[in-house]
Amino acid sequence: MRHETNASTSIPQVDRRAGITLREFRKDYLYTGKPVVITGAIESWPARSRWTLEYFRTRYADTKMTICRLGGDRYQPSDTEVTTLSTFIERVRTNSFETYPYYVRDDWQIFLTHKELLSDYEVPKYFFDWFAFLPGFMRLMYPRIFIGPKGAITPLHLDIWGTHAWLAQLVGRKRWILFPPDQKEFLYDCNVQPQNPDLERFPLFRKTRPLECTIGPGDLIFVPGGWAHEVISLDATISITHNYMGPGCFTPSLVGAVRQQILGRLRRRPS
Repeated sequence: MRHETNASTSIPQVDRRAGITLREFRKDYLYTGKPVVITGAIESWPARSRWTLEYFRTRYADTKMTICRLGGDRYQPSDTEVTTLSTFIERVRTNSFETYPYYVRDDWQIFLTHKELLSDYEVPKYFFDWFAFLPGFMRLMYPRIFIGPKGAITPLHLDIWGTHAWLAQLVGRKRWILFPPDQKEFLYDCNVQPQNPDLERFPLFRKTRPLECTIGPGDLIFVPGGWAHEVISLDATISITHNYMGPGCFTPSLVGAVRQQILGRLRRRPS
């Protein structure tokens, strides 16, 4: 039996802060490991007004994009297609995720193909990345872009290497459901669907105490390392995101980078 989680007003809301200073952000959220939605922080970005569905459809019409298909509870690396951005966006505009279950997820290739896009945004002052002190091969590629139809979902997950993350919303709205690290044991390795949990299979999920928020164009969300989260698009959406290393996630992020980027390469090297 599934239990529908629709009453968002019954779930405590993530703090929303406008005009927050760097000192306030560190004291109230970074050092305490607490998520926050920051408003007004990306108004100076050209991307704030420039990055629309129509802008990408026309200016980058022939750009080839890898789109991910959700065929079950998880996206599979093998279940992808390549299409042009104009074709994809036309389908995003005229379909919901139910009829067109495809999503541009975590794509960084577009920023290599079209480097001019990098000048349309800048990393907000709150999010200095300690990966900058490591060799380039140990870092992940950022920024990354998400583009998808209404209803597109990123299933419940923990971010790579326990990193912190921030995401800026440019088009449409997204609903976030977030779970603090001390509730990890109730999430069944993130196999639950928080918006529609199967409580017969996952009875301990009843013990969770999530936070929730809806972000829209111009909003910026900070997700501390170790917070599991599910994200659902309420409209056709465009978002840009980074994961990064900083206070509160140094050890797991460094260990993850060393394990995957150094030891993983050594294991794959021909003997």
